[in-house]
Amino acid sequence: MCLQDTCCSNKGLSQFQTMTFRIILTSTLLSLFYVRAQESFSVSGKVRDENNMPVAVGDVLLLQSGTEKLVKYTTLFEGSFKFEGIPKGTYALKISALGFEPYMEQIAIDAVRILAIDLKTNTTNLSEVEIVGAKNPITYKDGNIKVNVQNTYFASVPNPVDLLSRLPNILVSSDRENISILGKGTPLLYLGNQRISMEEFSALPIDGIETIEILNNPSAKYEAEGRAVILVRLKKNVELGFQGSIQETVSQKRNFNNYLALNANYSSKRWTLRANFGYNQLQQWESNSFLFEIPQRNIEVDYSVLIPKNIRVQLNPSFGIYHQWNDTDYISLNASARFQTDDAPFFTDTSILESGEGEFIQSETENDNKKDYYSASFNFNKKLSERWNVFTGIQYSGFRQVLDTEISNSRDNSGFILDQTREQEYSINSLAFRFDIEKTFSKNLKWEWGANISLANADAFSLIRELEPDIRSQIDFDYREDLYAVYSSFAGELGKSINFEMGARVERNEVDSVSDSDDIPLISRTNTNLFPKVNMSMRLDSVRTLNFNYSRNISRPDFSRASSITNFINPFLEASGNVNLRPTFTDELSANFQRGKISFFATFYQSSNPTNFTISYEEGADTAVLSLVNLEKELGFYTGITLPYTRGIWTSNSTITLNYNELKDDTATISEARPFLYAYTNHQLKIAKDTTLVFGAWTLGKRQEGIFQRKGMMAIEASISKTFFENWDCTLRFNDISRGTNFEESYAIDGVLAEGIYLSDLREVAFSIKYRFGSTKGTTFKNRDVDSNIERIN
Repeated sequence: MCLQDTCCSNKGLSQFQTMTFRIILTSTLLSLFYVRAQESFSVSGKVRDENNMPVAVGDVLLLQSGTEKLVKYTTLFEGSFKFEGIPKGTYALKISALGFEPYMEQIAIDAVRILAIDLKTNTTNLSEVEIVGAKNPITYKDGNIKVNVQNTYFASVPNPVDLLSRLPNILVSSDRENISILGKGTPLLYLGNQRISMEEFSALPIDGIETIEILNNPSAKYEAEGRAVILVRLKKNVELGFQGSIQETVSQKRNFNNYLALNANYSSKRWTLRANFGYNQLQQWESNSFLFEIPQRNIEVDYSVLIPKNIRVQLNPSFGIYHQWNDTDYISLNASARFQTDDAPFFTDTSILESGEGEFIQSETENDNKKDYYSASFNFNKKLSERWNVFTGIQYSGFRQVLDTEISNSRDNSGFILDQTREQEYSINSLAFRFDIEKTFSKNLKWEWGANISLANADAFSLIRELEPDIRSQIDFDYREDLYAVYSSFAGELGKSINFEMGARVERNEVDSVSDSDDIPLISRTNTNLFPKVNMSMRLDSVRTLNFNYSRNISRPDFSRASSITNFINPFLEASGNVNLRPTFTDELSANFQRGKISFFATFYQSSNPTNFTISYEEGADTAVLSLVNLEKELGFYTGITLPYTRGIWTSNSTITLNYNELKDDTATISEARPFLYAYTNHQLKIAKDTTLVFGAWTLGKRQEGIFQRKGMMAIEASISKTFFENWDCTLRFNDISRGTNFEESYAIDGVLAEGIYLSDLREVAFSIKYRFGSTKGTTFKNRDVDSNIERIN
């Protein structure tokens, strides 16, 4: 018995010793591997020329210091290079690029190194020789689009909105106040990592923009509000001093328009001051006509609206101050505003046929409209260590609209009589706070976490007086919406061929409204929603990549759409806000395959509570209402190909997309949805060093989208740009040459059958001249809009 116990004890001891040995061996090997891994580092760099532009191509060699023995070689492409797995030590870095002097630098590698290198031009005097070539300003990667603005024909476009209208898949509204991406809806606007509004984007000087990226698959760090992001990056500061520009654009559409822009920047070693001012005198032309029937009321209404000259004056000032006390830490303050007045008389001819009896009504409506927008934000950024970075910011934004209206009607040519006056006012104020943390675990793994709070309060007041008989109605409507959000995101690499980014946002939304009118219902709802996002990119080989994305997003209605403000169209139709609007939720799955420069892409999406403008009627009501309403659901897909091309003086970009979109609602008459085509092409001819010809066109085919039937549209444009005396830029543009952008639609929903057309005013001949002065070549101004609701304010 004792012998058996001794044997068991020895056996147990032997097993324990063996296990201990294995643990020690494993720990030792892991430690050696860890130490070995820790002793290998990466070296990357950005290489630019004397004009602060990326050097296109070149050779980068890493040599053993003292022996000039080659350690590693890579290619310089579009100003970037990277070495990985470099052992600790001292090396010689050598860069060679055609047209530049050779570059050599001794570097010590004992940590991850990120270098900024400037190459000097190697010039040779030649007699009567000029080489003219073109580089494609648009590149495609992982389903995203990057546009190089500097030193391309885009730099001659007078403002950022016009620039966007020349990019694939982007549609700009005729009033130039809204942007949408085909299949994606309204995008978010960012300046670097900083959210900006449409007003701030419009005020950006083209001279200061280096690149614009269209992110079709943004990560979780961006607000859940957008399915796409337009990311603007400014030029980096390379000199100290003052820079400015003044630009004048005259435009002839149906009426004459004038745009004046002044931009100035001053930079010292640590300080940057920026000021911009825009003054626009516009005379907008608008027209639309609709025929709609309401069978249950036995009424048919046919009307046509004309606004021959909306005299709009805009003042767009902005100011910013930025202080950076080291390479990573800064504080900044930015303020911007837009003050707009509209004197917009419009005329309506209306034929009403009710129960077999007809009436013809002419209406003259005088509108005195004033809109003021303002926003100010403060940012603080601090890099706590090599691995930790903290950002915080606060922002206040506001919008106020005052609309005074006088309505006169003439029934069956009996003469105009003042029938109604309206005094309406809408205002909103929003306060937002943002806090972000970023931690870098290694070169292959980064974690981001952040929180947002936005508190918005709106008030809408309406006083409507009908003169015959004398009836007054008053509405005072208060609206409050609070938004609380947190997000977390991880990004890194799996092996050498797979990059990933995954994260999620959680948003809690609280909405309450109060009204002194029984006609407007009280609203009180609280929702908490999760918005996951996943992005994975696989490098199949040196020229082929495959990218997959999944995201869930939300689209909340603009605050002004959820108000009680109304606009008179004709005696039987009002345009109104909708206080019952609910947000739209969208799930999206996409894939992108890229071979070289050519990309193939496909996206499937499904939305609940999508919104669309429709004419609706409630039984017993005196009038019908044109407003934004929620439908039941929307589903669709699109697939296509991008084809960039460059040869000699010619560069081109073309996109062809097959789209399918179907809207459904229980109250609508549903027809068969059919696919439709979208095509875009743009061609640049660099006919001289300082002269560029551009021709472009896009077309959107006839759409049958279940509920809505919409006619096709097409636009053709051309421009010529030339620089005189180095600082004078002149551009002559022809837009919508074929006048093919009129929007036509028909539908049958909620007991209303409607068919109409919106006539656009995009056909244009415009001439702009810009003078650049000063010493600096860029700006380092940084400021982030922290209010996630900023695009919903006006």
